[in-house]
Amino acid sequence: MSTPSIVVAAYNRPRALERLLRSLRRAHYPAGGRARLVISVDGADGADAANAEVRALAQDAEWPFGPKDVIRRERRLGLAAHVFACWALAEALGDLVFLEDDFVVSPAFYAYAAQALDVYRADDRVAALALYALWFNGYTHEPFTPLADGSDVFFLQVPFFQGLAFTREQAARFAAWRSEGRERPAPGDPLHPLFFKFPPSDWFPVLARYVVTTGRFVVYPRVALCLGMGDAGTHFARPTAFFQTPLLQAPADFRFRALDDSLAVYDSFFEPLPERLDRMTGALRGVEYAVDLYATKPRDLLRSACVLTARPRRAALRTFGRVLWPMEANVIEAMPGGEIALCRAEDLEWGWWADVRARQGLDRYFARGRGQGWRRRWLYRLAALASRFTAESAR
Repeated sequence: MSTPSIVVAAYNRPRALERLLRSLRRAHYPAGGRARLVISVDGADGADAANAEVRALAQDAEWPFGPKDVIRRERRLGLAAHVFACWALAEALGDLVFLEDDFVVSPAFYAYAAQALDVYRADDRVAALALYALWFNGYTHEPFTPLADGSDVFFLQVPFFQGLAFTREQAARFAAWRSEGRERPAPGDPLHPLFFKFPPSDWFPVLARYVVTTGRFVVYPRVALCLGMGDAGTHFARPTAFFQTPLLQAPADFRFRALDDSLAVYDSFFEPLPERLDRMTGALRGVEYAVDLYATKPRDLLRSACVLTARPRRAALRTFGRVLWPMEANVIEAMPGGEIALCRAEDLEWGWWADVRARQGLDRYFARGRGQGWRRRWLYRLAALASRFTAESAR
C-alpha cells in the first residue's frame, strides 16, 4: 500500500500550524514509522515575528510516525509558487498528501489517501485526489449533492484547495503541462467566468484549467477527510466558517468505484455528464444535449443542439418536476412538472431577468419550501415587472 509523504505549506500563521500539527498527531498511521512529514515554510528570511514562530514550531514539532523534514524557503515565494514547489517534491518523495497550514484532518485521512492513491494510480484521467467533501456549488454557493451510487467517492472536473493527494505520476503530468506555459484560464476554456477573475497569486485556477482542458477529473470523498478552518490569509481577508462540514472521525472500509463504473461523474459546472444520466434513464437517450441544471453555463459553452436546464425557455421538448435531490434524480424518475426542461438551445431565454428567474426557482428548491427574505422577494418582483415590460414592448 502507498505510504504518501505529508507535505505542509506554512507561512505566518503559528496558531494555525499548531492546530494542524495537533490534528495530524491524532490521525492513524501504519506501523513502522513510514509516514514522512515535510513542513515547507515560505519567506524564511526577513519575515516578521509570526513567521519566525512558524519556523520554530516546525523545527520543534514532535513527529513519532516517521521522518520529519523542515524546508526553510530562502525567499518569499508567495502562495501559488509555494504550493507548486511543494507539489514538485513528489518527484523525490513519491506519493504525497498536500495540506495548507489552516487545515485540520480526520483521524482516517492517511488511510483514505493511501488506499485511494493505490486505487486510482493507473488511471491517467484522474488528475488528483481531494480530501474535502465538496458539499456546495462553488459558483452559486447552493448545495451540491452527488448522486448516491454505492461508493464513497464521486468525480468532478473542479479541483478544490482543502487537501489534495497526488501520485508521483499525477504530479509529474501536471508539472509537464505547466512547463508548456499554458497556465492561466483563457477564453474558450470550458470554465465558469469566475475563474478569469482570480489574481495571479492564486494556484486554484491553474489546476482547474489543467483538469478541464486535459479532460481529467478529481476524485472526491463523500465525507470529509480534511477541511479548511477559513483563517484570515491570502484567500480570506477575515475568518469564515462557510467551509465547515463533518470530518470522518473513525476508521472505515472505503468503497471505491472506477471512473468508468461511477454514476456520479460531473463536469466543471457541477453538472452530471449526459452519458451517465443516460445509463439511468432512457428519457433522453438518443438526444444530443448539454446539462445546465444550475443555470450557470454561459451561452457560448452550450454547444449541443438541446439543453437539459432550469433556465427559462420559450418552448420545451419535455419537462420534469424538481422535487427529488439531487436535481438529476427528477429526470431519472421522470417526475411530473415543469421546473426542469429539455429544450432546443435556441429556445433558451437570456438576460439578467432570465437569470434572476432561474435563481428564484433554484432558491425555492434548495430552501425546501421555506420562505425567502424580503430583499430577494423584492428583487424577484422587480424582475417579474421587468420581464413583463420587456415582453409588452416586444409586441
